[in-house]
Amino acid sequence: MADVLAFGAHPDDLEIGCGGTLALLAAQGREVVLVDFTRGEMGTRGSVAERRAEADAAARVLGAKARLNLELPDGFLPFRDPASGLAVRELAVARVVELIREHRPRLVLANYPSDAHPDHVIVGETVKQARYLAGLKKWQPVAGGAARATERHRPDLLLQYFEHEQHAPTCVVDVSSVFEKKLAAIRCHQSQLHDPARAEPQTALSRPDFLERRAARDRFFGAQVGVDYAEPFFTQGPPKIADPMSLLP
Repeated sequence: MADVLAFGAHPDDLEIGCGGTLALLAAQGREVVLVDFTRGEMGTRGSVAERRAEADAAARVLGAKARLNLELPDGFLPFRDPASGLAVRELAVARVVELIREHRPRLVLANYPSDAHPDHVIVGETVKQARYLAGLKKWQPVAGGAARATERHRPDLLLQYFEHEQHAPTCVVDVSSVFEKKLAAIRCHQSQLHDPARAEPQTALSRPDFLERRAARDRFFGAQVGVDYAEPFFTQGPPKIADPMSLLP
């Protein structure tokens, strides 16, 4: 069981996209489980072993209860699994439905399904579909074997976070109190960040000013609501507010 299930395509997506919100939820006593779709094996920098160790370290910094990896083929999420020939997206939907039914979260986070990276797009679309299908009593996967017999469950809310592309958010979360923890979690992914000693090609993440740019984004959204740092999210439909006074600072 978990209060929150958070999905990312690669081992550093959650920290970069919504690490502050995850740290905040964990600090509030919520049980947070992180799920990476792939091991990041197609990444320009770092080995699978390095990235796994970094992801586990980052999960500890954020205060997550657990971190899982679906081990789907990195870079092939929109296509077919080279090993089995099955559509990767079908496999992904089945596994996400199973996780939702097993952990029964009220809140799910995932990539926003419009992004420069096709894996991010697929994760956003897959989780959105799986959230709905997990609530259908008779739904069973058509690929990848039979699912375990689990009771239907549909999370109350899906929050989708932004990475390469930025969009108009439906809501923002004040992460000022945990922003340094977010940065510390991102720094755990050392193989992806600036390191003059590494001979691998440079990427957007390995720019010397990457963390400064990420902080600038969160400062911008924070300024929109009068706080130091905030993370933007998109929701399907307007969020339900039980108490209008809860919107006040």
